[in-house]
Amino acid sequence: MVAFDHLVIHSSDPKQHQEMFSNFHNLVGVPGGKHELWGTYNYLAFMKNNSYIEWLGVEDESVANQSDNPLIRQTSKTRLNNIEGPIQFALRVSDLDYYVNNFDDKGIKYEGPFPGSRRKADGTLLEWRMLFPKIEESNQTLPFLIEWSGEGNIPDDVSLINQTPFTTIEVNTDDVETYKRFLTNDLKLNETGDNIYQLENGLLKVQRGEGLKAEFDHITFKLK
Repeated sequence: MVAFDHLVIHSSDPKQHQEMFSNFHNLVGVPGGKHELWGTYNYLAFMKNNSYIEWLGVEDESVANQSDNPLIRQTSKTRLNNIEGPIQFALRVSDLDYYVNNFDDKGIKYEGPFPGSRRKADGTLLEWRMLFPKIEESNQTLPFLIEWSGEGNIPDDVSLINQTPFTTIEVNTDDVETYKRFLTNDLKLNETGDNIYQLENGLLKVQRGEGLKAEFDHITFKLK
């Protein structure tokens, strides 16, 4: 089953914004690491039910601006526009190749899979793959799919996992029906309510509007 993996927040200062969040909500945050090939770095807050929050920042502008990875391109564009806040989210899958083959069969455009890696604070290498589906007739941003190697992005010390769970990701779009068709037909998600889809560890809602809204229990993130 498809699960919510993490929320991506563009930040001009990931360390400061993660620490402000953690101090305000009395939660634990950690340094993530550097994406040397993309010119970016991150800080994280691991949450209950195998989810996390990522504050993503640009460290090397020249490298980031030349990246072929759609998330890094989006981050660079967001930075140039001086926008900070949630810009994207990842859905976790166990077999990324299944979706590649499914998209190929249906003629769905995508970018990737892109291999990813970063050095963790302890020096070990964390690796993953990312797939970015695209809707030809729409310019809206779809979630990207991520497949982790090994046990995935889980801290070695369980005390670093906060007991606040991910609950809901809300997508606001000007083309609700196209977005819903993608979720239903191409990701095979079950619509359990009016514009509400069940994920392994929470809910995905779609409604008319603009931007993302994410809820981790009582904590809400929204692009202002």
